[in-house]
Amino acid sequence: MIEYKGWPSDLTGLDPGSIGSRKLNLFTSDFMFPVATISESDLQHNIATMASFCADIGLSLAPHGKTSMSPEVTERQLDAGAWGITASTASQAQVFRSFGVTRLLIAHQVVDPAAIRWIWDETTAHADVRIVFLIDSIAGVDRVEAALCGRPPARPLDVLVELGAAAGRTGCRSIDEAIDVARRVDASERLRLVGVEGYEGILPAEGGDFSTVDGFLEDVRTLARRLNDLGLFVHLDEVIVTAGGSMYPDRVAVVLGDDWDLGRPVRVVIRSGGYVTHDSIHYAKGGPFRVRPPLDAYPALRPALTVWSYVVSRPEPDLVLLGFGKRDASFDLDLPVPLTVRRGDELHQLDGALELLELNDQHAYVGVPRTFDLAVGDIIGCGISHPCTTLDRWRALPLVDEEFNVTGVVRTFF
Repeated sequence: MIEYKGWPSDLTGLDPGSIGSRKLNLFTSDFMFPVATISESDLQHNIATMASFCADIGLSLAPHGKTSMSPEVTERQLDAGAWGITASTASQAQVFRSFGVTRLLIAHQVVDPAAIRWIWDETTAHADVRIVFLIDSIAGVDRVEAALCGRPPARPLDVLVELGAAAGRTGCRSIDEAIDVARRVDASERLRLVGVEGYEGILPAEGGDFSTVDGFLEDVRTLARRLNDLGLFVHLDEVIVTAGGSMYPDRVAVVLGDDWDLGRPVRVVIRSGGYVTHDSIHYAKGGPFRVRPPLDAYPALRPALTVWSYVVSRPEPDLVLLGFGKRDASFDLDLPVPLTVRRGDELHQLDGALELLELNDQHAYVGVPRTFDLAVGDIIGCGISHPCTTLDRWRALPLVDEEFNVTGVVRTFF
């Protein structure tokens, strides 16, 4: 039985520890296209670059693991110094526990009774496991207490009060509301307040105007200070303040990075996830590395993820069809972009010569100049936008070197 799309048919299993010794090559072994690959050198460059930035600035990194849901990627991030791993849901946190991760931040409200009980059981059974999640309402506190009713007193669950933005996602809509929620948490025997959280990644910054982003982050700072002044952190050895996705980690560093003076240490945690493979459009255009201070001092991130497919038809002089589609690549923010063409043993950069016009389930429509030399059987490599929604379409992606030799595998568990 073939378990993994794209891989040679004689592979009945993928042992991450030995796949590199199989001497496979993307183009000369029997891979069946389309195939999504990850460049090992670019992956490692991105992990090392983000780790260096965080270490230099004094930030902690809990990369958002939902980007890849991969044990191989997670291990590399932790080996590079990540403080923990972020998950979106308790279900994702379960997967990361199966990878052996012991410090998890669930950047979401947890109101599902089964999820609440799992977190309670997991942290009660394992003294070295810490799972932190978000609270943004008194109703949320009530749901935790109801879900744990009848359970014997044990280690309380660690929570962060979430501050949100108007018309945004979850989170209290004012500092005063967040304080009320924090007081309710403080009164609970089942919960322990350990800090504050916010997510600024969906806020606008048109034309390089970061005032909205910075204003929100200043509110996060103000909330943490007021909770500290109210004595709600007196029980802590350190306060966690966390914000920051892949688009504005620079603003988190500038606004939240230092000068806390709360009378106890403050751990500022950023949760960037998309940086790990980066992309060719969304983060490439708007991301801060090599562009905005203090990240302008660091190398640019590199797109590590490519979807490869054959030209399967040229039914009209200015149209070709590629053999991949919505089942294989992200299209939620931008359509993929054709980057390279391979014919025989030669690989050429397209430099914007082709435009992907539309995706069906299994076909990509590409506009081609009538005189452009492109034929059935050529292989096109496409970059993507928003890596999270491409990686979830593949259970196993080849890690490749510069010669497209397969050096390993990235498995995903979505």
